[in-house]
Amino acid sequence: MARMTLTKRTDYGLRILYELAHRPDHRHSARALATEHEVPEAFLRKILMDLRQAGIVAAQRGRTGGYRLAADPEEIMLSSVLKALNSQVVRLPCTADMPCERDGDCPVRPLWRYLEQRFAEELDRVSLAFVLELGEQEKVVSR
Repeated sequence: MARMTLTKRTDYGLRILYELAHRPDHRHSARALATEHEVPEAFLRKILMDLRQAGIVAAQRGRTGGYRLAADPEEIMLSSVLKALNSQVVRLPCTADMPCERDGDCPVRPLWRYLEQRFAEELDRVSLAFVLELGEQEKVVSR
């Protein structure tokens, strides 16, 4: 079974966005986020810069500055986050950009294309608010 392998960049980016969504009234410094989430600060700053350029986070300079979400978590779709972080979407066997020994003569190739398309569609529907909701539910269950 094909599995989506998240890069550290994607993992860190999603954790940081979760934090920003969880505490939306707080301005978060890159240093504090890096320390709290055990992410190398220089690497985190590059992630935040990409998220800022994509319009997902906003930054304010100065003593009272920091990072926050640039939009409501309901408006931030995972597809946008993955695109901003240059993350690969799941790749299943025999899809158009992967070599196939059967070269188009495979009866299950349409299935893999269908599933890959459905996954991409789901990423377009899943918002950061839903990620936050799932995380909160997990905290309640694990108590």
